[in-house]
Amino acid sequence: MFVRICPYFPFPIRICLNQHHWLAQRMRRQDIRFRQSDNAFSQCSDPVALQRFADSLTADDIQRCGDKWLQQLIPFFTEPERRSAAVQHRLFFSQVEYCDNLIFSRRASLDRMAERLLDANRTIGQPNKVAIIFGRKITKRYKGKLETIIEDRDLPSPVIRSYYHNNSAKQYVRDRTNLRTEATNNRTYDYGINKGIDNLPQLREKQSTIIDRYLDVQQDILVSFIDRGQFHKLTQTTVLSNGKRIPGLKLDQPRLISLMHGLVLFSHIAAGDSFSTKEIHADTAEALGRTTDDYTLASLRYDLSKLRAKGLIEKIGKSRRYRLTPAGYRICVVYLKLFEKIYAPLTSGILKWVTADRYLADERTTPLDRLYRKVVRDLDQLFKAVNLKSA
Repeated sequence: MFVRICPYFPFPIRICLNQHHWLAQRMRRQDIRFRQSDNAFSQCSDPVALQRFADSLTADDIQRCGDKWLQQLIPFFTEPERRSAAVQHRLFFSQVEYCDNLIFSRRASLDRMAERLLDANRTIGQPNKVAIIFGRKITKRYKGKLETIIEDRDLPSPVIRSYYHNNSAKQYVRDRTNLRTEATNNRTYDYGINKGIDNLPQLREKQSTIIDRYLDVQQDILVSFIDRGQFHKLTQTTVLSNGKRIPGLKLDQPRLISLMHGLVLFSHIAAGDSFSTKEIHADTAEALGRTTDDYTLASLRYDLSKLRAKGLIEKIGKSRRYRLTPAGYRICVVYLKLFEKIYAPLTSGILKWVTADRYLADERTTPLDRLYRKVVRDLDQLFKAVNLKSA
């Protein structure tokens, strides 16, 4: 830890405590073998004890640690004076960082995953996606930064950082084999938590949840799916118990794709995990490129009935609100990935390609663009092999 003191009254101070080193001291006292690489533990002979120590840090520990040094570094008041005049320092949170380290056995595997993360985060920076991560509803009164950017591109390990108000979540490669996801809080009031250090448990739980959501969102973007007949069933007509026939889901339907955009990117997932047709009407119409007059509520309800028939959304009791199921969320992500990452880019590359791209060197393009180029070249070679020529 370090202590920074202003030499003028009322002697404001700043204390920075690194819990990783605090944990290292605790484990040395218990004769637990471990290997520490900066702010991570890559090996530990007793991981259960390590986790127990990590959870045991309390506000009293921080207060005692601070008081110990403040009495030595600010000896301007005697103990009776401190008691009679209530002269004492109170500690408040200025910045809190909480991280999760995924340790890979091989650097090559981590590099491949990091490249995919950089490509995927072209779209993960949507404001509504950030709202899911931070668990705070975005309203019209919101004033602050709300985006995901990729920083330090010129360094060996670029940083993916998502902003919300005065807080952020970032992801980067550290110490060769660690993929670190880190939540940083600079204003506890943004989470509805007071800044006194006695609120440490609530703040730690909040930041842990943010990291979990960040990893969940990344997993939904990166994960691969294998069809075992479910995809074919989604395209088939559903017959309800009353005999009513509901058309299946088609990948080339613009209204369906726009509705899925409204469902997975809307902040209702973070705020109450439910929505009404009125709440997603404007977002779906915007994704479709229409107004709410052109795309009516009746059309939206009809499209929702298709998803409901397939069990992707469910109605909440007797209310007029709906909920997107976990399976529904993942199916929507699959559809959006197939359309936006496969069909649309390849079709655009064939029908509306940019001439200048042909002369751009491969090393100056992104890994995703290079893969698209390779697919197009391989398709051309396939056509030549089977004696097919384009018109």
